[in-house]
Amino acid sequence: MVEYRVYSAADCPPEVFRFRYGVYVEELHRKQTYADHDAKTIIDPLDKTAHHGVVTKDGEIIAVVRLNLVREGSIAPYDALYGIDKLPEDEREAASICTRNMVAAAHRKTGVSIRMLKMIYEHGVRAGATSCYMDVNEPLLPLFLKMGYIRLFDKEHPDYGLVTVMKLPVTDLKYLTEVRSPFAPLCKKLLEEMGG
Repeated sequence: MVEYRVYSAADCPPEVFRFRYGVYVEELHRKQTYADHDAKTIIDPLDKTAHHGVVTKDGEIIAVVRLNLVREGSIAPYDALYGIDKLPEDEREAASICTRNMVAAAHRKTGVSIRMLKMIYEHGVRAGATSCYMDVNEPLLPLFLKMGYIRLFDKEHPDYGLVTVMKLPVTDLKYLTEVRSPFAPLCKKLLEEMGG
């Protein structure tokens, strides 16, 4: 049985941080500033105010993603990395960032990732986010363009090298519909429910 759930920072299962280590360090051999090689976890400062999207199958974590709302606490160093620090105050207050998006190897290209991103998208919209920023490496760029993310610029990430910074206008139904984003039907439903 596959379950999708969003956890607050306070009730996030510790297995999430071990899952990150397993994917980033043990599988992909990526540099990770916050990797704890003794505990085999990756926990960073953004986890203190994060909303964690977690997918489990028969009780085992198979995918995770993290959402931070800018108004809830520091998102350093992503405020400068994504250019959020240069936004007008009202846009900053309604901005969010999506990071630590990963799926276990056996469940990639199965639809799990899309369903998880829809879950965290809905959570963000209900929490008042009107934009979501993220960064991707080149191989994933076509996928996120297809989902409706807008390419902003390329920048050097301290752990991942050259990345493309992207923005999703999460409540712009007209735009999401025009680009045939998989978020469009959900956006329409949420806006109707919320009276937007």
